Amino acid sequence: MNLSIAEETKIIRLLCFLVPFAIINSYMLNVSLPEIAKEFAISPSTTGWVITVSGILSALGALIYGKLADYYGIRNLATFGVLLFSLGSLLCFFSSSFPLLLIGRIIQGIGVSSIPSLAMTIPARYITQERRGKALGVVASVMAFAGIIGPILGGILSGIHWRYIFLFSLIIIVTLPFIRKWLPNEVPKQKQKIDIFSAGLLVAFIVCLMESITLLNIWLLLVCFVFFVLFLLQQHKSSHPFIPFHLFHHASYRQGMFMGALNTASNFGVFLITPLFLSEVYGLKGYWIGFLMAPSAAVSALLGKYGGSLTDRKGNRYVLTISVILLSIGFLFLSTFAEYTSWTISIFLVLTEVGYIFMQPSISKLISSHLPKEHSGIGMGVYGLSNFLTIAIAGSIITKAVEYTKVLPLNPLARVGESGVYSNVYFMLFILSLMNLLFIYKFMYKAEKKLIQN
Repeated sequence: MNLSIAEETKIIRLLCFLVPFAIINSYMLNVSLPEIAKEFAISPSTTGWVITVSGILSALGALIYGKLADYYGIRNLATFGVLLFSLGSLLCFFSSSFPLLLIGRIIQGIGVSSIPSLAMTIPARYITQERRGKALGVVASVMAFAGIIGPILGGILSGIHWRYIFLFSLIIIVTLPFIRKWLPNEVPKQKQKIDIFSAGLLVAFIVCLMESITLLNIWLLLVCFVFFVLFLLQQHKSSHPFIPFHLFHHASYRQGMFMGALNTASNFGVFLITPLFLSEVYGLKGYWIGFLMAPSAAVSALLGKYGGSLTDRKGNRYVLTISVILLSIGFLFLSTFAEYTSWTISIFLVLTEVGYIFMQPSISKLISSHLPKEHSGIGMGVYGLSNFLTIAIAGSIITKAVEYTKVLPLNPLARVGESGVYSNVYFMLFILSLMNLLFIYKFMYKAEKKLIQN
């Protein structure tokens, strides 16, 4: 579908208003968990389910909405997602008990999980190759900016009352007229049957996997393995597989999926470990931790658009190489100077976050450019799902690693002290970045050299 530049611009502006709600909503709610636990007289672990259930639904939504977009059109799904998110927000605002709040969060989660998936599918389907990198870069910048203001806004609103967080979320309803007007009305040329049984097996696998990681339960992990095998068997015999396996025939798609997973794990890892590190080693309070981490998020938000434009002008290989170099230097410096002054940590975080924000649109463009139009939804949905699962796995490994406090640093340049375990986590993230550098060399530089020789 060929759109004019003006039409593409309207779609990107719409995304820039929609996407922050998916990010801000969770960040705001994190701040208010103690107040919710106090009001309903429940334990912190029970209260945490208002966050956990959203994470599970986001992982499922990334895939399912992507699949449905290929059949029912993006405009209809975006409308459905916004309406459901608004309904869930209303129920949460008026909830008189924790079970009602949780039901509202489930409804809200089903709705809001459409946004990240459609945010990747929309540029892949509607924005031309020449401008797609810039569009993805703008979306990535908005997501980074949402990460900055989310906790701040959550603190302000929860200071009044935590229910106002859900009232704020209702602002998303103003996007409905623009969704109906600006998004093209797609009419699928041919509707095929959806293998519901395969979808059910996949949902069971994802839920069991995420819960086994969260609870560190080996039996749940075995159950999820059984569901995965059953899913593969069902896919093999289905005439309309839920995930077309031919998507993985493209080397660039497989490479982009793997590199994207490593990049997501690195970024999530650094923003999970750094607050703990600054609190435990330097004894900093929450507001100082936020102050030291804010510059990296702010710089990445400002440079995200430039990174996307650079991808359009110079190509994926050029931007990916710069990104991995920035990430590698940042993680190595974080590992090396973990026992030094806290302001140096703030500087090195800028390198890692700029590397991440440059890589995201480049990888998304690499993946989307090798997807057939009719499978762009499920293709980007699988990519989104892999990112969510990567976050869950990385989070579990890192939180388990920091329990071992008395360890020597693996980095020979690092100081020996109480920061050893944090230095090691940063060093392992450095190794992940080197793995991405190896993939770039093998699948881009080496492949191009071989092509020239032939």
